[in-house]
Amino acid sequence: MTANEKVNILLVDDQPAKLLSYQAVLEGLGENLIAANSAREAFERLLKLDVAVILMDVCMPELDGFQLAAMLREHPRFENTAIIFVSGILLTEPDLVRGYETGAVDYVSVPIVPEILRAKVRVFADLHRKTRQLERLNVELEQRVAKRTSELEASAARLHESEQRLRLASEAAGFGTYDLNAASHLMHCSPRLKDLLGSNVDGDLELDNFLAMVHPNDRSAVRDAMGARPAESHELEFRVQHQGRGTRWLLDRGRSFTATGDPSGDITRVTGTILDITERKLTEQRQQLLMAELDHRVKNMLANVSAIARLSSRRAASVEAFVAALDGRIQAISKAHGLIRQRSWNGAELRELVTLLLSAFQSEVTGNIVVDGPDVQITPRAAQSIALVVHELATNAVKHGALSMPSGKVTMSWSGIAAHPQAHLRLIWRETGGPEVSKPVRSGFGLTVLKSVASELGATIDSAFERQGLVCTIEGPFAGDVETVGVSEQAGATSLHDVAAPATRQTERRRILVVEDEPFVALQLQTDLEGEGHEVIGPASSLAQGLQLAQSAGLDAALVDIRLGRDTSATIADQLLARQIPFAFATGYSDSSMLPEHLHAVPRLRKPYAREDVRRMVQHLFARPNARNPVNL
Repeated sequence: MTANEKVNILLVDDQPAKLLSYQAVLEGLGENLIAANSAREAFERLLKLDVAVILMDVCMPELDGFQLAAMLREHPRFENTAIIFVSGILLTEPDLVRGYETGAVDYVSVPIVPEILRAKVRVFADLHRKTRQLERLNVELEQRVAKRTSELEASAARLHESEQRLRLASEAAGFGTYDLNAASHLMHCSPRLKDLLGSNVDGDLELDNFLAMVHPNDRSAVRDAMGARPAESHELEFRVQHQGRGTRWLLDRGRSFTATGDPSGDITRVTGTILDITERKLTEQRQQLLMAELDHRVKNMLANVSAIARLSSRRAASVEAFVAALDGRIQAISKAHGLIRQRSWNGAELRELVTLLLSAFQSEVTGNIVVDGPDVQITPRAAQSIALVVHELATNAVKHGALSMPSGKVTMSWSGIAAHPQAHLRLIWRETGGPEVSKPVRSGFGLTVLKSVASELGATIDSAFERQGLVCTIEGPFAGDVETVGVSEQAGATSLHDVAAPATRQTERRRILVVEDEPFVALQLQTDLEGEGHEVIGPASSLAQGLQLAQSAGLDAALVDIRLGRDTSATIADQLLARQIPFAFATGYSDSSMLPEHLHAVPRLRKPYAREDVRRMVQHLFARPNARNPVNL
C-alpha cells in the first residue's frame, strides 16, 4: 500500500438516513466509504474487504454495537481494526467504559460534529495506511534478510569448501602458510607450518620467535624478505633448526601488501607459503658430489695419460720431444677443464684462462708476457680449443721465438668485433724482441694444430712471420655473451711477472711422504721429486699404509691424495697436522666439500700436474710451513 492509496471505511447503522449523513461528512476524506445496514451485513463486508476504520452505531437490532465489537476482537484478522462507536444514548460513564472494553478506540456522541468526526477517522485511516506500509516494508526486509542470509550461508559453504581444498592441497604438497601482521609482528601460522618449524606454540607466533628458529647464517636474509617492498613477491631458501629432525631446508614464497594497495605505502601484511625442500637440497648435494667424483675421475684419467707419456719419454730419447709436446697439450686442456668446472660448465673467463696457461712461461726478472683485453666469457668448447692454441704458440715461442731470448716479449690481446652479428672475438698473439723470423718452408706440427682447432670452431687464423716476431690473428665465435664483447671498459694490461713468479729453486734434500692410489700418478710424483733431489717415503696406496708412513721419523713434508679408494685421507691429514708436518693435497677434485671444514685451507696440487707444479708446491710448503692460506697449482 502506497502513501496515496485509498483505504476502506465501513459505516454500520440500521437507519439509512444516518448512513447518508456519515457518508456526507466523510466524503471529503477521499477514502472508500462502504455502508452496512446491520451487524450481519457488516460482518459480510469485513470478510471480503480490508477495512481500516469501522464507524458503528451502538443501538442496532439483532446485535448491538458492543456485541459486534466483541465478536470482531475475537477474530485474529480484526483484533487491531479501529472501531469508533456513534450513539445518541448510552452516554453514561459505565457505557463508555464498556465500549472501550469491547475494543473501541473512540466514542462519538450524537449529534456529531462533522469536523471532529472527520479528524478522528482521518487519523485512524492514516494510521492504518502507515501500518500496512510498515508491514510491507517488514516483509520486504525479511525477504532481503532471508536472501542475504542464504547468500552468506552459500558463501560460507564455498569458503569452507575452499579451505578444505587448500588444506588438502597443503597436506598433499607438504607446504604451510603464514600471515604476518606488520604492525603487531604476529604471524598466524598454519598447523602444517608449525610442524615444519618444529614449533609447539599455541596461537600466533611472534616474529622474533620465528626468526630465532631460523639458522643464524640465514636469519638476516629472512628478516629482509619479510620486509620486502610492498606489492612485491619474494622467494627465499633458508634453514631452520628443527627440534628432533635437525637442520631442515625451507622454501618461502611470499608477498607484501599495503592497506590501500598503493606500493608507496607502508606494509601492513606479508603472506606466503613455506615448503620443506630438504630432500631436494640433499639431492642437489648428491648431484654435486657425483659431479665432483666424475671430475675427479676425469682428472685422474688425464693424470694417468700425462704420467705415462712423461715416463715413456724418459725411456725413449728419440720420441722425447713428441712426448713433451703431448704432455703440454694435456696440461693445457686440463687447465681449461678446471676453469670450466669452477663455472659449473658454463664457460670460462678468457683473461683468467690465458693468464693460467701462460704463467709457466713467464720470466723471473722481467714482465715478458702481457695480457690485454676486456673481461669476456667464452664458451666451454672455445675454452678447450683456445687453451690448445695458446699452449702451442707459447711452446713455439720458447723454442724458436721471442721467449727464447731474455729481451723477447709476448703480448696476448683480444677485442670484440662489434659489426659482426654473433659474439665474435679477434685474438692477437704478437712477439717482439726475439730472433729474426721468416716464414717456414713447410708447416710444422704446431701450426697444423692451430689450423685444425680454428677449423673445428669455424674460426679463421692468419700467421704473419714478420722480422721482429710472429703475429698470429684468430677470429671466431668464441664468446658466450655478445653483450660482453668489445665493451669500452678495458680491464687493463696484466704482466704475468706480477701474477705467478716461481720461487727460487730449492736444492736442499727433503724426506717427502707420497700417498697416492693411482700407480702411474704415484710413480710420476716419485720420479719428479727424486729428480729434484728429494727422498720419497712410500708411495702409500691405501689409508692404512698412509697412516703408518705418516708416523715415520724425520718426515719433512707430504703430498696426499684426497680420495683413497672409498676412503678420504682426512685422518692422515689430521695426523700430519698434529705432528706439524707441512703437507698439500694432491687431488683431482675442484673443491674440498668431502673434507672437514678445518682442512679446507690446506694447499692443493691439482691433477694432472707437471714437474714444475710439483717443484713450486714443495717450495711453498718449506717456505711457509705453518701457512693456512690455500695455494692451488
